[in-house]
This record gives sequence, structure tokens and C-alpha cells, in this order.
Amino acid sequence: MININLKQIGLQLCTCTWVEILTGVGITLYLLLVMHSHLLVVLTMGLFAPLIGFHFIITRISKKEEARE
Repeated sequence: MININLKQIGLQLCTCTWVEILTGVGITLYLLLVMHSHLLVVLTMGLFAPLIGFHFIITRISKKEEARE
């Protein structure tokens, strides 16, 4: 059985990482579906990927540090 903690899910959705992910997805879909610009889609993904990856790495490191304490 999976324990669903709605407070934890809500906090995760409000973090900077999720806001960046949703912004990146929105911009990418706009460029792809409205402007039909595949080059700009690739550039946008290339700009957002390192930023989002950085946040996931920092989150993992901080969770490991919390587990040690």
C-alpha cells in the first residue's frame, strides 16, 4: 500500500524545480505548437536542462545530509 502524503506532494509542486519544469514545458510546447520552431525548442531544452538537473542534484545532496543527521 502506498502512503500518499498530500502536504508533501503540495510542497514538492511549489518548489523552484517544479516551477522551472512547468515553465520549460510550457515554453517548449508554445514554440513547438504555435511557432513551429524546432531550433528554438532544442535551444530552450538545452537551456533549461542544466538548470533543472542542478536543482535535482542539490535536492538529492540535501536529502542525504538530512538522513545522516
